[in-house]
Amino acid sequence: LQSHRPYMKTIGLLYSKSTAFTAEVGARIAEAWGEGIEYVDIDTARLEDVEKHSALILGTPTYFNGELPSAWSEFLPEVEDADFTGKKVAIYGPGDQVGSPMSFADGVGILAEFFEALGAEIVGRTSEEGYSYEQSLAAREGSFLGLILDPTNQPELTDRRLSAWVKELKRELV
Repeated sequence: LQSHRPYMKTIGLLYSKSTAFTAEVGARIAEAWGEGIEYVDIDTARLEDVEKHSALILGTPTYFNGELPSAWSEFLPEVEDADFTGKKVAIYGPGDQVGSPMSFADGVGILAEFFEALGAEIVGRTSEEGYSYEQSLAAREGSFLGLILDPTNQPELTDRRLSAWVKELKRELV
């Protein structure tokens, strides 16, 4: 008899290593998660790199006046015709409440809207409490559509916010 290892569902963790803080947070998520998570480099990712995972965690900063970095802008057309129905997607990203109060962490909202349109279920919402900004595409009905960190203005809150989010994701994604 040949023994087969049971199929293990993996979480795909997508971000670009060229975005320093987002990459640092991604590495910390992977470390806190342990087994069952696989890094996918958004700079070189293809549809098949994403489809094989049971759930996804996406990381993105917000550039300029509320835009995605080029790696995400170049990747999204790769998956725009895919069906993500039933797939859970969690999103994280840094924002600057003081420097970009009119487009605070918009990248998270842009990705949430994109993947929702493909049928994905957005999980890992966090409270807007403790933040001060004017507008954000990441905010909906009193909560953020993911984890928003502000390393510029609230670095002392990063560890606690990240830890609580990963703990919550472990319940929502497994």
